[in-house]
Amino acid sequence: MSEQSPEQKRKVPTIVIVGIILGVLCGISLYIRAYLPHDQIFVDGAVWLRETDAYYYLRNIETLVHNFPDFNTFDPYMLYPGGTGALARPFFAWLVAGIILLVKGAASTLHSMEVVAAYMPAILGTLTLIPVYFIGKELFNRWVGVIAAALVVILPTEFLHRSLLGFTDHHVAETLFSTVAILFLIMAIKRAREREISFRHVLSRDWPTIAKPLVYTLLAGIFLGIYLLSWQGGLMFIFIIVIYLVIQFVVDHLRRRSTDHLCIIGAPLFFVAFLMLLPLLPKGSLDNMSRVALLIAILVPIVLSVISRLMTARAWKPAYYPLALLGLTGIGLAALHAINPSLLRYMFSQFSIFRPTGAMLTVMEVSGILFPHGTFTLSMAWANFTTSFFISFIAVVMLVFALVKERSADKTLFLVWSVVTLLAVLGQRRFGYYFVINAA
Repeated sequence: MSEQSPEQKRKVPTIVIVGIILGVLCGISLYIRAYLPHDQIFVDGAVWLRETDAYYYLRNIETLVHNFPDFNTFDPYMLYPGGTGALARPFFAWLVAGIILLVKGAASTLHSMEVVAAYMPAILGTLTLIPVYFIGKELFNRWVGVIAAALVVILPTEFLHRSLLGFTDHHVAETLFSTVAILFLIMAIKRAREREISFRHVLSRDWPTIAKPLVYTLLAGIFLGIYLLSWQGGLMFIFIIVIYLVIQFVVDHLRRRSTDHLCIIGAPLFFVAFLMLLPLLPKGSLDNMSRVALLIAILVPIVLSVISRLMTARAWKPAYYPLALLGLTGIGLAALHAINPSLLRYMFSQFSIFRPTGAMLTVMEVSGILFPHGTFTLSMAWANFTTSFFISFIAVVMLVFALVKERSADKTLFLVWSVVTLLAVLGQRRFGYYFVINAA
């Protein structure tokens, strides 16, 4: 066994260098998000939170601290004169209240609650760098992950604004939890394809083969559930994952490759999120839509897998598979229209986030990033993303060509995720707090 040279012994492992760089980036992130705006938030012993929604959350956090884990389900102050439901998605308030209870206990003063609530966005925004790094590492290499994390720190996007000290709202939590969910889904897909897992492995309980993909699937489902518990509009990420699964099922079937792993990952992923969400959903239209969306999402990989296996067993031409899916989709939509047309209309109305109309356009953050005042301009896109916004269009095209050559399922997920969030930010500039991850 050869001995290492003195130069090799002195060489610092790459993982240590990367760890140091990430630590420095986290420090810079906290400096930008917490230290620089400190005197704007903490003034003469008082805490001045950003935006009105922060005070709405603070009131609910205060209620939670004194009644944990029970939260307000009705708010008399929210919609004059009759009031309305409150905190349909309580996880962000739970998180802040839980930390307050751990740090200060149930006897916390309002000031201590304000301090913890003020720092939470900056902390969550900084933590987002970690999944961003690992996504870059999983898809490309560790240095891509480092560069992406660095860009997330400094890009002047909606994400930076919403992760500043005092912006106590759920938006930064959305970005963190959705990014972690996508990270674990990427890892589950990569490990499943590397090991070529199938239903045979599951039925025979071949744990050495299926353990890692299933663990990553479980973690992806948990963080998807946490994300859905943080924001009522989280159906967008259910849509992203379902669209990816449909595309990957079609691609794999056309290439005569087993689709078992997609069902083994997809169905449990949504089932875990459904179980987490089910006990907390009230009987509102959007909440009913969440139930329906998750149930459909659970069924999609199962149905697609059954059709793929049946057609393979009968030696039907692979080209018939997408045609069968189109026919089945048409039949399903027709049946839903006959059974519950209002639900179908409501489902399609959710796509308005990509093209808001009417009174929605009077809200600044809901306007399109290329049409912020009703007329075309690149100034808003430049102000939010600088060159990364424009390079992202080129990157999407390059990624498509790379996928044709590499046939990489994890990069296909990244492409679908990027395209949908890009369309979302084109429709509403506020979704820049999602797209910053993909742009970086």
